[in-house]
Amino acid sequence: MSKKKTNKKTNKKNNTSGEVANKLSAKKVVYVILTIILGKLLGFLVFEAISINFVSMLEKDGLPVQYDQIFGLVYSPLPAYLFWTLIVTGAVGGFFLGLSWWRMVYVEHKHWRNRMK
Repeated sequence: MSKKKTNKKTNKKNNTSGEVANKLSAKKVVYVILTIILGKLLGFLVFEAISINFVSMLEKDGLPVQYDQIFGLVYSPLPAYLFWTLIVTGAVGGFFLGLSWWRMVYVEHKHWRNRMK
């Protein structure tokens, strides 16, 4: 096993950037949860944009639009599996986006403040 170097004055072990990135802090949890919420909202907006385009195509062709209720949440002419697929895809994408942004901003310090200097 490899031993970590310790600082003689403070007797603390040095942390590598990988260890800092893997620590589970409250700030990181909140950051990732907020990006998951952002992903879900973006998935919902994509679903609504598709619904609006679909309804306008049907109305332009003179066809009737039949709305179905999706689990008491949304009335939509599109199937429920499309709604849930976009919401779940947005949540999963938000999770991975939050992890990658966390690494870039807080671990690697690659954000706009460092580019302006």
